[in-house]
Amino acid sequence: MRGWMLGACALVAAGPAQSEEIYAKIGRWEISAEPPSPGCMMSAAYASKDGKKLETLTVGYAGDKVGGLLVWSNDWMTYLPAEGDLELGLAFKKGSSADQSWGSRNFHYHKVNDTYIFKLVFTKAEEVQRLVRDIADSERLGLLLGPALTANLPLDAAAAVEKLRECSVNGGRAP
Repeated sequence: MRGWMLGACALVAAGPAQSEEIYAKIGRWEISAEPPSPGCMMSAAYASKDGKKLETLTVGYAGDKVGGLLVWSNDWMTYLPAEGDLELGLAFKKGSSADQSWGSRNFHYHKVNDTYIFKLVFTKAEEVQRLVRDIADSERLGLLLGPALTANLPLDAAAAVEKLRECSVNGGRAP
């Protein structure tokens, strides 16, 4: 499982790999795998209205290996050093309420070219399942730096999470 997580981190950092296979595309989400790895990833890209800020959100999932990964990247946090750790609050919004029960988490980050990549690894089965469930059931994901909302990303990911789980069960190969 550790190898899959390291591979997933490398895949996210490097961008699309030669051996990566697109499993499905649902709305803004692209689900991909590197067979025969049991893990799959779903990614969405976001741009500000003026196109000057770019962000991505990636969720890695290896259900049968009990692994999960949340990766957020952006090209606008230029005040940060090239590598480090940053405590970010994790919140999910559905309707008028926001669930902040995840609290703050320590994201490790590093800079690749002009992009900062923030990674949070989950190794406990209940956290992995909760993560994908919250992503599927919520309208938005928020990341907070202290009290300030730093990222507010629309999800609309229920069908994408279903395909992500299917991808993981199928070892990244279409059924």
